[in-house]
Amino acid sequence: MRLSVRSLPFAAAALVGCITLLIACGETTEPAGSTVAVRDDNFNPSTQTVAVGETVTWQWTGNNQHNVTWVNPSGTSNSPTQSAGTYTRNFSAAGTNDYFCTIHGTATSGMRGTVVVQ
Repeated sequence: MRLSVRSLPFAAAALVGCITLLIACGETTEPAGSTVAVRDDNFNPSTQTVAVGETVTWQWTGNNQHNVTWVNPSGTSNSPTQSAGTYTRNFSAAGTNDYFCTIHGTATSGMRGTVVVQ
């Protein structure tokens, strides 16, 4: 294939576009962590496994009010009752952390979830 002087700007623009696309499709630098959707009326996923030191963010996506209330809080505050927004918690120790929505569940049934930290 032979390029003429007139086609050089177009070839250069195409090359820049390809490089930009490759960079955009590469690895992301998002922080380690996970997201749990707070929906009407469940947590999705209901069980989340993360590494020690990771953060979990609960993202409200439904219309109803919900909260994240810890079964064994160990100094961690519960989320506010809300119908939009986020709540974030960092997990600094290994273990199983159970939580529920006080409006739609209890510690043993209904709208509840678990974060397993390994």
